[in-house]
Amino acid sequence: MSTTDDWVDLVARGARAGSDLLTAVARSRVAKDLGSRVSMTSCGCAIPPPCWLPKTLGSVRSDVCAGGTATIRLLVENCGATRREITVATTGADAKDVTFSPSSLTLDRMERGVLTATLPAPAQPGEGKEALLWVHGCHDHYLRWTVKTARRACDSCHEIEVDDCPDYVHHWYDHFYCDHPCPGTKGR
Repeated sequence: MSTTDDWVDLVARGARAGSDLLTAVARSRVAKDLGSRVSMTSCGCAIPPPCWLPKTLGSVRSDVCAGGTATIRLLVENCGATRREITVATTGADAKDVTFSPSSLTLDRMERGVLTATLPAPAQPGEGKEALLWVHGCHDHYLRWTVKTARRACDSCHEIEVDDCPDYVHHWYDHFYCDHPCPGTKGR
């Protein structure tokens, strides 16, 4: 083997080592930037639910004393560029027991407002009620709410933030049938 071959072999090994080091750094940087949500062995190509489906606000469980009241404050923000009417509704077995104050809001652009939902707890410990709260604005949002009566509890109040924002970002998974600014507001 000649000195030239040794030199070429040394440069090739150095290049591979440098490439391996850069790959390791890039992988750790990508994982850190993405909050370790993406495995480097997969493409991270999970497609979110279609834009026309209601947006979930999650689930809330309120543990309340017998005869007490559970409350949810919905902090709604209109982060769009137009005035918007926000309304609330409820569905489910115990929907008739839920009261709202106020039942609607008119929010100017970039304005915030509060809607309050209350649900009285059952009279007997261990019993429960459940309702699905709906917030209708630019998008439809829903919150699954369970109220349970507990022996050691008091009244309960939760705050839920609702960002009612139009979607102006073009994502790689977008479909032609998806109306991004605010579904149902064409022609207004």
